[in-house]
Amino acid sequence: MSRSLRILATLALMLTLGACGFTLRGVSPLPFDSLYISIPENTRFGSSLRRALQAASPGTRLVDSADQAAASLIQVSHSRTQREVSLTPQGRVEEYELILSYVFRLTTASGDILLPDTTLTASRDMPYEEQLVQAKQSEMDTLFNSMEQSLVERLLRRLTAPDVAEAFEAYQKENAELPPAPAEGGGRMAPALQP
Repeated sequence: MSRSLRILATLALMLTLGACGFTLRGVSPLPFDSLYISIPENTRFGSSLRRALQAASPGTRLVDSADQAAASLIQVSHSRTQREVSLTPQGRVEEYELILSYVFRLTTASGDILLPDTTLTASRDMPYEEQLVQAKQSEMDTLFNSMEQSLVERLLRRLTAPDVAEAFEAYQKENAELPPAPAEGGGRMAPALQP
């Protein structure tokens, strides 16, 4: 009896949420039609990020040069560190904290900043035993790979956030309203004054 009541209550809740227009928020597509990524493609992080971007935003072309792109994702730094968290009474390491840090910026084709330097970090604790060095090294690699996948997902959510789309739209609008630069250099031409 109580199980069928729970099922009915769950169905009623789902129908209520569906009726009011509620949907789970998925990843939105990128606001630009082409993107250059400075992360090497032959790294696990670089290839995972490219696959995630293509899945989330199939209309965005990933290009090989910043000159061809509407926006550029620039890797500032990417580091893996480990820190001793606890020691045994004999002074041997008992646990490490693994830290993955990634810093990036997003710029327009003309170098304007859409997203300033942004840091994403992930950390995991790993128990350590000296007798199992190879197994622990393998576990460490697995944990770092898992953290990288987590950072790919967070980076994707950051790039598809509404404020990035708004900043890119404002950049496009501003550039569309500016008069063309003169052929002989010397900066942008000022609009002619009305008599």
